[in-house]
Amino acid sequence: MNSAGSATWSLIVGDCLDILPDIPAASISHTLADPPYESAAHTKQRRLRGVTTDDGNRVLNVEPLSFDPISNEDRVAISCEIARVTQRWALVFCQVEAAMAWRDAIRGDEGDINGFGYRRTCVWIKPDGMPQLTGDRPGMGYESIVAMHRTGRSRWNGGGRLGVFVHTKSDPLGKGKNEHPTQKPLPLMLELVDLFTDPGDIVLDPFAGSGTTGVACIRLGRRFVGIEKDPKYASLARERLAAEVAQSTLIDRRRGQCSLFGTSE
Repeated sequence: MNSAGSATWSLIVGDCLDILPDIPAASISHTLADPPYESAAHTKQRRLRGVTTDDGNRVLNVEPLSFDPISNEDRVAISCEIARVTQRWALVFCQVEAAMAWRDAIRGDEGDINGFGYRRTCVWIKPDGMPQLTGDRPGMGYESIVAMHRTGRSRWNGGGRLGVFVHTKSDPLGKGKNEHPTQKPLPLMLELVDLFTDPGDIVLDPFAGSGTTGVACIRLGRRFVGIEKDPKYASLARERLAAEVAQSTLIDRRRGQCSLFGTSE
């Protein structure tokens, strides 16, 4: 584990289905997961950036995601492992059509058999979400966040507030472009970590990507364990986490600039 004051972090390279069985039962306080979505979402084209053509018109440059969609078999296996290792909250990002599939997977065939119960499907509203390119139906301006908790009384830090989180996809706190095709904005992850976890808790992200959840955990004094299958993104996540420990940013770290506060790693 790497240290950041009272917070520590680790980033493991590998498939979470191979790594999770080695994590002791009930050793993780909370799990925040952003797994691949279903095949329907992956076959849709993804916006990259606007380009200007010879006639002066600006068009979207699009391509499919670079990683495989999740299968229901993998969802069930991952859910069983999340239920085994997690003490309290498990939050899973998904498209709205898959929310109940995640609920059923983590509860088991007979309901709460894995020791977990469904609490709420929250939403992340994206004011700058991708428009519907076909123009024949409304665009999807939000993603779902399925909130599940170990069976018994649940607690969070939000009181009676709504499970609605409004954040642009662009990351004003990250001071740089998104480095991962499905990277979540840091302000969103800071809000979720703050509301669903407590200082000193251990937070697991089995699909760590570029490490945004870990950055939020370090900043808020939580301990972080990330798992990332792609070595390229695992290396990027480690860069970001090390920069956060140094109270710097990824851009400044790559430029060789030190923290204004003189914090060392």
